[in-house]
Order: sequence, then structure tokens, then C-alpha cells
Amino acid sequence: MKKSCESALFLLGVIALIAQPASAAGRQPKPGTRIQECRNCPELVVLASGSFMMGSPASEPERDADEPQHRVSIARAFAIATKAVTWNQWEACVRDNWCEGEGIDIALRTNPDGTRIKDYKDHGRGNRPAVGMSWHDAQRFVGWLNWKTGNDDAYRLPSEAEWEYAARAGTTTAFPWGDAIDYDRGNFGMRGHGDRGPYTEGKDVFGDATAPVGSFPSNAWGLYDMHGNVFEWTQDCYEPDMAHSPVDGAASTEGDCSVRVFRNGTFTSNPYMQRSARRGAPYPATTRGRNYLGFRVAKTL
Repeated sequence: MKKSCESALFLLGVIALIAQPASAAGRQPKPGTRIQECRNCPELVVLASGSFMMGSPASEPERDADEPQHRVSIARAFAIATKAVTWNQWEACVRDNWCEGEGIDIALRTNPDGTRIKDYKDHGRGNRPAVGMSWHDAQRFVGWLNWKTGNDDAYRLPSEAEWEYAARAGTTTAFPWGDAIDYDRGNFGMRGHGDRGPYTEGKDVFGDATAPVGSFPSNAWGLYDMHGNVFEWTQDCYEPDMAHSPVDGAASTEGDCSVRVFRNGTFTSNPYMQRSARRGAPYPATTRGRNYLGFRVAKTL
């Protein structure tokens, strides 16, 4: 009887160990490993440490002055969500009373001057990217993820450097597939300067609306929608010349921390705004109601 109980306890211990995330079991997950710790948690992919040139070379067409090129060496592997946070995931956070639902909906229907948007159009919920959240709202979501999964502040927003590292996926061109935009690879919006849009071409059939996440091919590292669909908040304070930008991939705490950097382009953006090096014109961290601004999460391993 004693031996039987000991065997049962040993088996339960083995099961418990298997059920833990790799990091909790004392093992660092390998690059390419997918992580999803709860039903409504975003799926993440582990990226290896590495070095890359952040920013754009002077020869890159339509580059901005706030994209100075400099080398960043990310010392440790980390995980980043394969897709932007969806409405399904956001609403799970709302149900747990961590995230705000009604306030976001009101903000989406309200102009910056406080007037109501006439003929407001909801792009759809479910598996489309959650939009309209401020940087502070995004922080509430990562707090919920840490509470939900029992992590100690491991979930967070990606740093600006981590975001670009993930978007480039080992490439040095303006886009991970080359130097010209490709409408089979993302929901890109306008064709060029002065275009009123919406513009559709190839697989980009969504026009003036967001696309469900993962509607286009992933990059070489398994990440979707790093170019197009919606802007995505990062952790960083905004500093135009990046003079104090960390070279280890950490988020910048220099510059104006009342505004935060966002990355990516959107379904309403010009092609040059979709480039890997493009830094979003900063918004106050309190900004809500932008139907083209969402976020994805990262995790410290």
C-alpha cells in the first residue's frame, strides 16, 4: 500500500512538472518554441538572442530623421506574441474586471475634440485586432496576463528594439521581403502620398477596415502582421534622435515619457510607413479611441 501511494505521488509530481511552462521547470525554451499559457492568452514564439542594425540607412527611400541606424545586441532570448492582441483576448480581460470595456467603446465612437463620430463603423470584433486602447490600457492587459498565469511581471509590452528585431526577422531591407511593398503580404491601406484610399490589391482586400489577425503570411520567425493592419504600442519613451537608446534591446526610459512609441503601419497608412525601421509619430500614453492602434505583448523568459 505504501509503495502504491509513493508511486501515485511520484506520477503526480511528473505530471505537475510537465504541466509547468519550460521556464518554470528550470529549462529555457528553445528558439521557435510556441508558448500559450491559457485559453485566452496570446500565443508567443521564442526568439533567440542576437545582434542587428536598428533603424534605416541614409540610402533608404522615404526614411525619417528619427530612424538613426545603430547596432543593438539582444543578450537574452525572449518571447513575443505571434499576433496582435485580439478582441476575444481583450474581452476576456474585461470579464475578469482587469480591462475596461465600455470606456474603450465610447472612445472609439468619439472624435478627439469630444464630438460623436457620425456614421461610426465598427470593423468587427472576435479575431480582429483589439484597437482604441491607450498605452496605459495595454499595461492593464499585461498585468492581467501576469495575474492569470501566475507570472511575476514576465509579460510586458515589447521594447522598440525587440519589436524591430522581430519584424526584420534577420533581414536588412526596408521590408523583410525586399525594398518594395507587396500587397500580398499585409493590410496596407493607401497606395501613396495624397491617396485618399482605401486601396486594395492582391490579397489585401480589406479596404478601410482591419483584417483578422494572421490573414497574411508570417515572416521567417513565425510572426504575423508586423507590417500593416494596426499600429502597436511599445514600452519605450519617445526620444527623436535616440541618443540614449539602450544598445542591449531594453526599452528606453529617456526622452519624453508622457508619450510612447508605437510601431508598424496600418490599414490607412502610406507605404513608407510600413517599413521595418519606421517609428510611429508618438501619441500621449493616455490616447484612446484610435481605431488603427492596438498592441502585442512580449514575455521575459
